[in-house]
Amino acid sequence: MKKSHQHFIPQTYLKKFSHTVDDKNYFVAVYDKISGKYNPKMSVGNLCVETDLYTLDHLEGDAKYAIENFFSDNIENKYPKVFKLLVEDKKSIITSEEKTFILYTTLSMYFRTPKVLNQFVGFAGRLVENVKNGSNAKSIDFLGYKISLDQKSFTDIKKDIRATNRIDFLQTQLALLDDLVKFKFYDGLVITELIGEQEFITSDNPVEIRNLSDIGFNLFSERNSIYIPLDPKHALFIAPKDKGSIINEVFYQKDNFVQHIRLNHVSFENAERWIIGTSKGVQQFLKDEEEYTKPVEDDHPMLIKFRTKLKLMEDVLEQAEKGVSNENLGLIESLHKLKKNMDEAGSEDLQDLYNKFKDAGLKLD
Repeated sequence: MKKSHQHFIPQTYLKKFSHTVDDKNYFVAVYDKISGKYNPKMSVGNLCVETDLYTLDHLEGDAKYAIENFFSDNIENKYPKVFKLLVEDKKSIITSEEKTFILYTTLSMYFRTPKVLNQFVGFAGRLVENVKNGSNAKSIDFLGYKISLDQKSFTDIKKDIRATNRIDFLQTQLALLDDLVKFKFYDGLVITELIGEQEFITSDNPVEIRNLSDIGFNLFSERNSIYIPLDPKHALFIAPKDKGSIINEVFYQKDNFVQHIRLNHVSFENAERWIIGTSKGVQQFLKDEEEYTKPVEDDHPMLIKFRTKLKLMEDVLEQAEKGVSNENLGLIESLHKLKKNMDEAGSEDLQDLYNKFKDAGLKLD
């Protein structure tokens, strides 16, 4: 059975960002970074798709689609269970099998996207083009593959390079996925729930791996932080492990500003082409992105609000390091100050922080 229409981002993932369902078709809003055009209604069936991306051309029959079938059986069909566990059930204690399952299904989206392959092809194509321009040769050996140069444009050369390197790329990516899941098993899992009117967006390259400590990118750095939007109101944070990490627990937190602004901007920067979400979410993001990337004066209301919130949280956490008890009057005072200024700071996660200390036994009323 021919399966040339292949999604590199699972439809089951994209459906979680849909705003309309019509006769079993799920529709999302998209913004095209390349053309700058906004489309309020696009079927997920036609989004993040590439013809024969996973097809193994050197094999026959159904064997051609072994990789496509692997992703379909082990990722596409099982992702809804991961979403239910983390978002709907909000399960806080998980088994080792469930954690492996969560990591495998979410991190697979990092390795499935063709963005890295396309970047390599563009770079390699430019190298070959330079050689072609300075040579009368009709072919060139590139990484063990013979690339014909005879009467070929730069676009044709890139197509040849992509075709000859695609299978090796896919095999390497699958091996790296397995290794990364094992490497990240002892990291922490945090689900951020977005409170208020704002929404998370996602993209055609939804897994962001970030490290502000290391110089250069290292996929297997212990300091890597990973962010993945799960739906318009929830995002997964895979936090670097530390001595106090609890491997079988999922932590839940609420936010209505900091994570939302940061993660949406990262999603935009990380995308190769498509920004994806509900019509409300994508339109609001485009307005926010324009607003928050403008140079601002120090007295900008949004900047003042952010500074207020940051100072309140820093004061509480600094006092908490001296001990969480009713004898720590500095902590009690900082929490009273946080409560008093919560409306000015305008953040639900401040309320969440306050409640956690109250639940720990502090007398705050």
